Amino acid sequence: MDIFESLSGVFSCMLMIGLGYYLTHRGWFDDKVGELFSKLAMCVAIPLYMIVSMIRSYTKEDLLQAGTAVAIPLVSMLVIYAIGLAVSRVVRVPAHRLGTFRTMFFVANSGFIGFPVNVALFGEKALPYAVIWYLVQSFLFWTIGAWGLSADGWRYARLDRGSTVARLMPSVFSLANLRNVLSPPLIGSVVAVVLILGGIRLPTFLESTFTYLGGMTTPLAMLFLGIAVYLSNLRSVKIGADIWVLVVARFVVAPAVVVGLTALLPVSDLMRKVFIIEAAMPVMMQVSIAARAFNADANYAAVTTALTTVMAMFTIPTYFLLLHYGVV
Repeated sequence: MDIFESLSGVFSCMLMIGLGYYLTHRGWFDDKVGELFSKLAMCVAIPLYMIVSMIRSYTKEDLLQAGTAVAIPLVSMLVIYAIGLAVSRVVRVPAHRLGTFRTMFFVANSGFIGFPVNVALFGEKALPYAVIWYLVQSFLFWTIGAWGLSADGWRYARLDRGSTVARLMPSVFSLANLRNVLSPPLIGSVVAVVLILGGIRLPTFLESTFTYLGGMTTPLAMLFLGIAVYLSNLRSVKIGADIWVLVVARFVVAPAVVVGLTALLPVSDLMRKVFIIEAAMPVMMQVSIAARAFNADANYAAVTTALTTVMAMFTIPTYFLLLHYGVV
């Protein structure tokens, strides 16, 4: 296959990102439009896209066999999280940022950016594997990840109030955290699984509507990325050593763990490629939102997210080329 043909998905994504950047520069888009695109993609386009695409890509037999693939992202993320625990001590991350650092170390933007990028690179057959990665990550993020962010907020309270703190150290499995696991993309995947296992076909008008709305997923995500890159203004931010460590974690450590694990286990070539790309995504955007909700250092998370998002414009095509030529 010609290299330019192989990179067509990457080029398409880069053009849409460039358009988002340019239109933001022209004043057509701003942070409010970016927030709208994000909500529209996460709450409408991605869930509907997942329903239609999973129904087309999966049979009942495929679905039952795919359950074994959960072990790879689960073990990978737990290993990455454990590495993050050790590294956070080595680089002496401040106590009130420990949970945020460790969370960003292991969670990637596997849904909002990961879904459209994988489909653009490998086709719709890649979506079911991307969904598996996303579901496992969502569970871990809203349990051990959210607990770490809550702990940071607790430590901030101690810094502000001394040794007397009004609230207790948070629990890993809180009702609020578990409720957040039920995100729109997760609900969309559950609906798709129910339809597949039940052998239920969508009415034609519903399938067409879901297809049209789901088709907005990639354009919305890429335009949003262009907006985020323009608005990030990283030159005005002082980036410390711990943030550069997180950059290495996202783009080197995480994919390296997946490469090592998939080398030890019998997995399909497509599954392996999708999991590596998912692991190499930038920091998940929900981290800064959740950090703000838990009174943790939201600005720290936002800066790291912005930096890794900008760098993903270069790392995504790099990893695609490495996979295409069998280097990794």
